[in-house]
Parts: sequence; C-alpha cells; structure tokens
Amino acid sequence: MSISVRLSEVAAPWLDRRRILGIGLAAAAALLVLVITQPEPLVPVLVASGDLQPGQPLTADDISVRYVESSSGLVEGASLGELEDWSLRVPIVAGEPLLPSLLQPPELLIAPNVVALSLDPSHAVLGRLVAGDRVDIYRTTQGGFETEGTTERIATGVYVVEARLADDGINSGSVDLLLAVDDDLAARIVTADRLGEIDLVRVAP
Repeated sequence: MSISVRLSEVAAPWLDRRRILGIGLAAAAALLVLVITQPEPLVPVLVASGDLQPGQPLTADDISVRYVESSSGLVEGASLGELEDWSLRVPIVAGEPLLPSLLQPPELLIAPNVVALSLDPSHAVLGRLVAGDRVDIYRTTQGGFETEGTTERIATGVYVVEARLADDGINSGSVDLLLAVDDDLAARIVTADRLGEIDLVRVAP
C-alpha cells in the first residue's frame, strides 16, 4: 500500500498560522498608530462670561467653561464650586481665563487690609499654618516690680492670607505671615507687636 500526500495539504496549516500572525501584527500596529495620533483629552477651565470688575463676589452667571488641552496656570473645573463668593483683584474682560493669582477669598472683602508678622515658630503653632487658616491672637506683657504680667486675646478668627517658614535673610527660621485685617485690627496688632509678645492659636473653622 502506498500513501501519497499532496504538498498543499501539508503546507496549509503553516500558511494559516502565518496569515493569522500577520493579521494580528497589522491590528496591533493599527492600534498603536491610533493611540499615538489621538488627541489629548480636553480639560475644562473657567473663563469670564462678561467683563468683570474687582471686589465683586463671583456668581455662576459671571463664569463660563472652556475646554483646553492644558489647564496649567488656569483655574480648572466645570463650575465655581468652592470659589463662589471669591472676587477678583483686578478687572478682566469677557473670555479671559481665571488665574489663581487673580482671585482673593471673601474674607478679604470684609477685612481688605493685610498686615505682616514674623514670629518664632514656638509662638506661631510651630509653623504649622497655611493660607486659609484662622487664628486667635494673644498678647503677653511682662510684669514690672509691682505689677504682674498679663495675657489677653486681642483678636479672634483672623484669616491667614499667607504663611511660610523663612529660610534666608535676617528672619531665617521664623514664621512669616500675612493676615487679613481692617483698620482697627491692624492698629491693635501693630501695637501688640511693639509692646508685648504675640502668640497665635489656630482655631477650628
């Protein structure tokens, strides 16, 4: 008995495997090209819907949303959210994007002045203060020969505009603070800083 097998019957499985492999490689290449060439997803940022003046609390009607490729340096989001009632430091025109540096919290509408303090960390919550914190301010005066020293609270719930640890210059190692104040509170803090020792206590919001 003789068995004859045609060449095409032997080669067919190998050809099928090559064809499948080729299709797979082509599909992978097409997918790679698609991933590489597809555009970056757009990010929502906030822009002025009209001309806006400084010092006016922002509302939803003042803001529009624009989609951009990069939100670097801009205010990202699809709504005002926590920025509602914040205001601008300078005027901007319709279509201009909001920048974090242009915005100020509502506390600065109530207390528009800013006073600077530089304190040893032991008198400023060990430096564990950040912008947005609120502090009570205490003044301690040293007693004299026939008088006792006193400690009094001169301000409550003062808004911290900025706080940082100084790392150079004459005040290196101190806590540098900017506090939102009105005229009366500014005078009291400056007087307390000259006549006694100031301590800050961070309070719950």
